[in-house]
Amino acid sequence: MVKNTILQLLKLGYPLFQKLLPYQVYTYLATGALNTALNIGIFMLCYQLFNTSMIAVEAATAIALLLTILSGYWLQMNFVFTESGSDKKRRAGQLTKYALVAIQGQLSAYLLTKTMIIVLHLNASCAYILTTVFMLTVNYFLQKYFTFKKAKRLS
Repeated sequence: MVKNTILQLLKLGYPLFQKLLPYQVYTYLATGALNTALNIGIFMLCYQLFNTSMIAVEAATAIALLLTILSGYWLQMNFVFTESGSDKKRRAGQLTKYALVAIQGQLSAYLLTKTMIIVLHLNASCAYILTTVFMLTVNYFLQKYFTFKKAKRLS
């Protein structure tokens, strides 16, 4: 039911972007936006639960990242890179690769943003926006050609 609802919403929104983006890029951005909103919601909820703790931000960030790695993988597997294969062994490897790309993306985005602020003296918001666009592009290709690459067929 959830999968079908998300699919219908994606199909409903695509005509607005059809002239700008291929369907796969559109679904990548749309499911990424959904997963980002989920990440923020989980972070805010966890932060409120842990706000008396010295490690509230760290705990909320870790929990939100873990849960949205799982939801992001599910979203991309079911709506973006659907042609990548479906056997359980392959899916386990894909989840591991997805997690590595996601964690790399978080770390790279942090380091790139800090570098732009410190070295290039960019405004923090500008640096964050530039980093986000760059990392979205890099992560799309990593997910497409590393995590969810099409299975080779035996002749």
